[in-house]
Amino acid sequence: MLSCTLKNDKYEIKIPALTFGAAGFERSDCDDTYFEFLDKYAELGGWCIDTARVYCDWLEEGHNASEGVIGRWLKARNCRDKICIATKGGHPLMGHMDVNRLGREELTADLEESLSVLGVDYIDVYFLHRDDTKVPVEEIMPVLNDFYKSGKIHFIGVSNWTTKRIEEANAFAESNGLEPIRISQINYSLAHASAETFGDDTLVCMDTKEFQWYKKNNFPVMAFSPQAKGFFAKLAKGDAANNLPEGQYAGTANLARLARVKRLSEQTGDSPAVIPLGYLNSQPFFVSSVFAVTKLWQLEEDMQAQDLTYDAKTIAFLENII
Repeated sequence: MLSCTLKNDKYEIKIPALTFGAAGFERSDCDDTYFEFLDKYAELGGWCIDTARVYCDWLEEGHNASEGVIGRWLKARNCRDKICIATKGGHPLMGHMDVNRLGREELTADLEESLSVLGVDYIDVYFLHRDDTKVPVEEIMPVLNDFYKSGKIHFIGVSNWTTKRIEEANAFAESNGLEPIRISQINYSLAHASAETFGDDTLVCMDTKEFQWYKKNNFPVMAFSPQAKGFFAKLAKGDAANNLPEGQYAGTANLARLARVKRLSEQTGDSPAVIPLGYLNSQPFFVSSVFAVTKLWQLEEDMQAQDLTYDAKTIAFLENII
C-alpha cells in the first residue's frame, strides 16, 4: 500500500494511503460486526485506525463507543504493535461548539481518557480536533510537547486547523526546541466543499490556498470524508441527491465532476467509490484517506484503491479542467 513515513527524534511510523475511520462504531453491543471490519481491513493490508475522544458523544449512550471498540479489538487480537492508532482530543462539548477546550487541563483529561479506553500506553498520532484562533499557539504547543516528551503520544497532528495556524505553531515550536505538528487532518475530496456546505465554521476544507501550502511544504494530510459521504458512489448508481448527507455536495461543479467519475468508471472499470480515493492518492503531497463503511463489501471495494493512482491528465479530467 502507498504510505508516508513520519519521523522525529524518538519515533518513526508509516501512515497508509487508506486509514480506517471508526466514527461509525456507535454501539457497545456490535463488537462482532465491528471486529469483522477491523479484521478484514488488517487482512487486506491496512494498519491505521482513526478515532476521536468525542466519537460518539452525539448519541445518548455513545460516550466511549468508538475508542472502546478499538480497545477491545486490540486486546482480543493482541496486535497493538502492528496498528497505528490516531485519535483526537480538545473537541468542544456537544452543544457548545463556541467554547474551546484547548487548555492544559482539558487536553490532559482527554488524552488520559483515550489511553484508558483504548487500553494502550501511547497514541501513535494525536490530533487536536478543533482550533480556536483566540488561543495563542504559544499556549498550545508546550502542552503537546509535554505529551510527546512523556511518551504518551508519538506524533502531533491537528484536525481542522488552517495552514496559517500550522505555520505559526511550527515556527514557535522550532524556535523553542519543541516537537512540531507533523500531519494535518481536514475535509478533502474530489467533491468541492466548504464550512458553509456543512453549516459548521469550525471545519476546515481543502481549497486553493490551503492546497498550495500543502504542495509547497510537502506536508502530509489525512483526509476525512474522502468519498464525500458517498456522493459519487450513490449518485452514480442513480440514487437521488435530495437527501442528506450526500445532497450537501450536489452543486453544479460537483455534479459535473460526478459525470467525469462515471465516464472514467466506464473506461477503466474502477468503481465510482474507488475513483475518489485514487484521486487523493495522486496528489503532489501525501494524502491518507480516512474512509468509513457500513458493509463488509464496501470495505473490500475501497481497499482496492490502496495502490491506485492516476496521471496528471486523468486528474485534470476528473477536476473538469479538460
